[in-house]
Amino acid sequence: MKTNRLMLLALLLGFFTLPSCKNTAELSKITPENKKPNGTADVTPSIVTHSRNLAVVYFIPSDLDTVANWKTRLSDVMLYAQNWYGNAMQAAGYGNKTFGLTPDGSSQKVQIILIRGNSPKATYGQSSGAYTTEVDAYFSAHPGLKTSNHVLILLPAFGYDNNTTEGPQPLEGVQPFNGYGRYCLAMDNVYMNMALKGVMNPGRNNFAKWIGGMMHEIGHAFNAPHDKQMVSQNIWPGANFKEPIMALSNFYLEVRPCFITDAEAAIFNTCEVFNNDSKTYYGSVTATVNKIYANYDAAQSAIVVSGKYSSTGTVSKILYYNDPNVNNEGTGTNKDYNAITWASSPIGTDSFKVVMPINELQYKTDGIPYELKIKLVHDNGVIAETIYSYTFNGGLPVLNFSTRNELSKTGWTIAGFSSQESASEGLATSTIDGSAATFWHSRWSSNAAVYPHYITVDLGSVKTAQGLSYTHRSGAYRAVKDFEILISNDGTNFTSLGNKVTAMSSGPQYFDFSTPQTFRYFKILCKSSWDGTQNAAIAELGLY
Repeated sequence: MKTNRLMLLALLLGFFTLPSCKNTAELSKITPENKKPNGTADVTPSIVTHSRNLAVVYFIPSDLDTVANWKTRLSDVMLYAQNWYGNAMQAAGYGNKTFGLTPDGSSQKVQIILIRGNSPKATYGQSSGAYTTEVDAYFSAHPGLKTSNHVLILLPAFGYDNNTTEGPQPLEGVQPFNGYGRYCLAMDNVYMNMALKGVMNPGRNNFAKWIGGMMHEIGHAFNAPHDKQMVSQNIWPGANFKEPIMALSNFYLEVRPCFITDAEAAIFNTCEVFNNDSKTYYGSVTATVNKIYANYDAAQSAIVVSGKYSSTGTVSKILYYNDPNVNNEGTGTNKDYNAITWASSPIGTDSFKVVMPINELQYKTDGIPYELKIKLVHDNGVIAETIYSYTFNGGLPVLNFSTRNELSKTGWTIAGFSSQESASEGLATSTIDGSAATFWHSRWSSNAAVYPHYITVDLGSVKTAQGLSYTHRSGAYRAVKDFEILISNDGTNFTSLGNKVTAMSSGPQYFDFSTPQTFRYFKILCKSSWDGTQNAAIAELGLY
């Protein structure tokens, strides 16, 4: 057994030092072994199969072919991934629960569906949609092969770079390696090989880079966004170090401890392919956070957030993603690699609470923009998200998004607007109907309106207010960035209360007046958008 180990290491090291004149066909000589490099036997796990399974596709552009020994190599990799997810879910408290795979007939291998593309690799390039279009067409013609909404598409490497410290490496940036809805795309190459588990090499570890990278991408296909370990889990070396699979597993899998966070586990737990049942997943759900309260508790040195929600479905977990905008990296999807997460169970049927110690947050510089993404995870896999903005000052969180007691909108009317859409969605009246699900939109379908846009509201009588409540359209789509607040008693002569800048948040935002104001009319004068277009949308306006 010691001789076998030395032979394997010599073989692998030989490939890592190939001179540049060697062609990449020699790389295919790496063959799978049922031995770990440390000499202990690997036990091949049996395939876990469900009523609905992850479909594994091998898509081959017309000018490429499969990588050598693909059926055995990739089946072993998928069984490893299935077993790893099961063990990690068990460690997270959900039992040995993993995603399902379909057996390839009576063999002990995983079914991998080979699809030969209609076009050469250059035609497909990095466009995920180019691959999924043909894959979907194939499944339409072979419906029995796709039993769920979740698909992994593996593509052979488009080429290799022989001049790297890590050994000949597949070219990066020429083909997709990402999550795409409930699909994901990853690369097959000679390093997708369980014989490399535990084998160290110069530079970035090849097992982690390619197999770890694939396991991260299928996490996206299982509905999970990125997140990061807490500060107390980020000390290396040390027993407490852990790296989430949805962080940088393509650096650390089998190199340093990788795990599934509580937030990731809650999402995987309600993923269709992690459940062997007949329930309908991803059906329509309407869910809203109705009230939210946030404060810094000095005694606990923690952010305490609580609130109430309503939903037409059943909420199984509430997740809290604290996502900092570091060095102006941006906000929103795919900007959350450094998001620190918590999860809590519902309190009763409509409430939640979480305590988040700030010493677990890595970034606390003054003025840093944070997004608190509250996600309601439903038992049918639907995730409803609301985003709130906060920051830090003097090392302490500044939390001003707690629900205000707003004035009643009874008797309010729209006194004027610059433009609107005349469809069922897009009317100016939607901004005062009490529902964040409806919205006003500037005219776009014909003779599109341009900035500035405005809406004027008549309160019906004189009111006194301390500030304005402003809610973007769901998802902050077509969000207004800069706007001015103006007030009036006659609807003709207006006084400005100043310019404001919104955050890209989906929850209500509150803009305090410098002093309480008494008026009958107020106008919102929109001056620019976050997306750089001439479009504007507002879900709800209010006063408190």
